[in-house]
Amino acid sequence: MSTNGERRYMFIGEVEVLLMSLFRNRGKVIQLDSPEDALSKGGTFTLIVVNNHLSSKEFLLSLARSYPTSPIVVSADGERRKDGYIARYVRFEKVADGQISFEEKLARSDISVRLLREVHQDAKKLLILVHNQPDPDAIASALALRTLLRRNRKTATIGYLGEKISRPENVAMVELMNIDLQVISHEDVKNFDSIALVDVQPSYFRGEITDIDSVIDHHPRTPECDAKFTEISSEEGATATIMTRFLRAAQVEISAKLSTALLYGIKADTMILNRGADLDDLEAFTYLYNQADLGLLRKIESRNLYSEEIKHYGEALSKHWINDGIIFMNLGRIEKEHLISQVADMGMKVGGVEWSVAFGIVSGSHVVISVRNSGSVKSAGRLLFELFSEIGSAGGHRSYAKAVIPMSEVRELIGRTSRKSMEQWVDRVFRTATAQNA
Repeated sequence: MSTNGERRYMFIGEVEVLLMSLFRNRGKVIQLDSPEDALSKGGTFTLIVVNNHLSSKEFLLSLARSYPTSPIVVSADGERRKDGYIARYVRFEKVADGQISFEEKLARSDISVRLLREVHQDAKKLLILVHNQPDPDAIASALALRTLLRRNRKTATIGYLGEKISRPENVAMVELMNIDLQVISHEDVKNFDSIALVDVQPSYFRGEITDIDSVIDHHPRTPECDAKFTEISSEEGATATIMTRFLRAAQVEISAKLSTALLYGIKADTMILNRGADLDDLEAFTYLYNQADLGLLRKIESRNLYSEEIKHYGEALSKHWINDGIIFMNLGRIEKEHLISQVADMGMKVGGVEWSVAFGIVSGSHVVISVRNSGSVKSAGRLLFELFSEIGSAGGHRSYAKAVIPMSEVRELIGRTSRKSMEQWVDRVFRTATAQNA
């Protein structure tokens, strides 16, 4: 776009009348006949469309240098050439305004992919780091990034700093798809010469992870998100949606395995497109669905519950209480953090409830609080960030969020950490906060 927000398009070479008409409805169109005129024109464009007959490798490289921030596509009537990664090749056969909008977005993402690859291109040992409780979205997105960067298991490690994953469907995903997800230590991090954060931002690690080269995440941007490359898109319901867009923008072939992983990531994080999803999530979901291994996906999703976990659900649900439209559920002392988020999801099924708050002490070391809401009240992510970001890791989306607080901080706040004391503290904090923001 131009500096005043106007959409500007440059066409180079012969253009079909219908295509030109559609673009004129979207903004200002400039049509140039020769490559020389295009290279000397100057300015910034929403999209540059090159006729396939003029799309020599040398010209496209010169065009990219002349317009480094303007997306370039080649209007091709056949298969794209494979003579180097320069521009997207698009077939505008069945032209529609929606297709043009989507192609514009892919073309902009194409520039982002180039920058991302440049950031990591010299790294001999790359760490793709996800949050301490890897979920399907994080795992799938990390796999996608490794593919996008043309890396393999030897040159890019997918790792996390938490305990061994325990949520049944996450374990099934890793095992059935043979994903090399590694538990690493802070000492291990020093052995890598480049770090990419996926589905998480630097503030999550509270200053313990530094010198980060790239960040790709769909959660709301947090302070101090410094990196050479950042793609923070909170409008999208899953990081897997962003990664699907990047792969398609770079015209990378997405295997059945990776399609299955990304599809599951979107499905899990958006609760089958029912939570925080937008049109991009729907577009990615539809695209991936057609090439995913649905039989494998069913196997992963069918492994939902370990028998020993049933007692924790039963206790939390039987001892719940409701105050001011908030359902509270205390799981007490547990070893598996994922139980808390699952119970929080269950709480929203209770009639008349606007907020669901589930919490527990995990491994005796930290308190985890998972929050869900109806979506029509204050953002859950913003609320938790305001309440707990100074004493722990806290944040999330409008309708779901999580806080992780060290036990030492909780003891300093409330003294005793008995079951009753914890319940009184959580009840008071949330009833006060939600009343103030009603």
